[in-house]
Amino acid sequence: MENSIKDRIMSAAEEYLQANGMTAAELCRRAGISPSYYSVAASGKYTYQNTEIRDAFFHKLADVIGQHPDTTYWQHADTAQYIQMTNTLAEARQRCESRMILGETGCGKTYAIDRFCVKNPIGVYRITVNDCDTLRDVLAELVKLLRIDTKAKNGSLLRVICEALRERAMRGEQPILIFDEVENLKRTGIKAIKAVYDGVRHVVPVVLVGTPEFGVALQNLKNKGVKGMAQFIRRFKAGQTALAPIDRRYLAFMAQIKDEELRQLLSRIADNYGELHDYMERAVREAEELGEPLNVEIFREMYNIKIS
Repeated sequence: MENSIKDRIMSAAEEYLQANGMTAAELCRRAGISPSYYSVAASGKYTYQNTEIRDAFFHKLADVIGQHPDTTYWQHADTAQYIQMTNTLAEARQRCESRMILGETGCGKTYAIDRFCVKNPIGVYRITVNDCDTLRDVLAELVKLLRIDTKAKNGSLLRVICEALRERAMRGEQPILIFDEVENLKRTGIKAIKAVYDGVRHVVPVVLVGTPEFGVALQNLKNKGVKGMAQFIRRFKAGQTALAPIDRRYLAFMAQIKDEELRQLLSRIADNYGELHDYMERAVREAEELGEPLNVEIFREMYNIKIS
């Protein structure tokens, strides 16, 4: 990475700290980078104790502050889903009301959360759930995000977490809890979120983000008589937001594609915004390296797509 790019990232990082009233130590913690490296880099030097600071340091920092050092081949677009997501998150935080946002795979839910976190670095606590997470895993992630020093177990730990969130709210931090990819939640994880919701109700909003399958799964658990599911559904039912279906013409992203035949091909083969991103980012980069405008012939050759 060229020093000019490193300079730009470090300058943007300092502006980010000032704009958000954040300390360098907190920024380093969020980015997962060394404060010692940051201190040296902030002075315009990119060698620490005779060792060059690796590019990974700058990439991690750039991700947190939203300052991407590389050429961007994917242009942001205010899709209907992005607008719904950001408006719902902002409204939930402002009104201190919990929400459940459900939208199809690849419609940009995680992307919108990423940008919301960059714009609101203080008080936004986001957990991405995976299908291997247990109750303890969810609680451990909350403890890590809140920087709680405790050896409490499960039930006691829930009370410690809720107390920490309430304290932050009383200090004016306006915290919000966002759980992404909740379709991966196990029963114990669902119950943990219910307990947290009850512990911070009217003080800290809890936002669940996932696919429509999560709503179906909740209803099935309720129909089976699983304890607590009816109460869980009731807590989020009134605040549920269904994201608009993806417009698979992808008009918002087609401005850089002049070849009408390629536009039509992309609309046929890309099932969602995520797939469109993967196809287009590689294709636009390839065309730029060739020094040619992107067209359907280059695209078909890249992906070995036969003419049908």
